[in-house]
Amino acid sequence: ASGRYRHPNDKFIGAMDPNFGGCGRTLTDENGFYIFRTIKPGPYPWRNRINEW
Repeated sequence: ASGRYRHPNDKFIGAMDPNFGGCGRTLTDENGFYIFRTIKPGPYPWRNRINEW
């Protein structure tokens, strides 16, 4: 919710979202089809500059 990721390089001071683990899973039907829904990431609170990940 605050733009912070579960990654050692993420030093952003925003709070971690306890309901988001950064991964997902899905099941397939008998034909191998699946649906995976996700959310569109929100804007970051800074401009991207060189060497910012």
